[in-house]
Amino acid sequence: MAFKFNALTNRLDITGTNGGGGGGVSTLTGDTGGNISPDGSGNLNIVGGGSVTVAGNALTNTLTISVPSTFFAWTVITANQMAVTFNGYFINGGSRVDLTLPVASSVGDTFSVIDKGGNLFRIVQAAGQQVFYQNSSTTLGATGTLTSQVIGDSLTLVCSVANTEWWAFPTSGTFVVV
Repeated sequence: MAFKFNALTNRLDITGTNGGGGGGVSTLTGDTGGNISPDGSGNLNIVGGGSVTVAGNALTNTLTISVPSTFFAWTVITANQMAVTFNGYFINGGSRVDLTLPVASSVGDTFSVIDKGGNLFRIVQAAGQQVFYQNSSTTLGATGTLTSQVIGDSLTLVCSVANTEWWAFPTSGTFVVV
């Protein structure tokens, strides 16, 4: 079996066996879980997870595994909304914009916020949630908030306990912690 990595597209191409009529693949080994072997028909199923996709081309005997080239999708927002992980937000509202922490999150989920318009943003949380900022933390629960102060204030929030705990880093500017 031959492999070819394309650094420009972040793809690993598997290009069949070593010429027609070969014995095929006997096993594959992943990072965890041990070896897998083909089924009775000689098939192995390779399935992408999250944003990873796997595409097979029967005409070229090629299996292509693709990973998105952009980590964050950035948008400009002008109204209150719930944050979506692996997104970046430029805040440009006519007044302060509230960005609510995601209700469901996993350790490592991340999003970023930048005050573009100077009308401030506030991180709002739900029951049981809390944000840790430098050497302080917001009030546990729905009354806790973290509010920007001037244009250019920015932060990235990373979930450290599923659904409930977030850490602000790196940050630029000064934030009011409630």
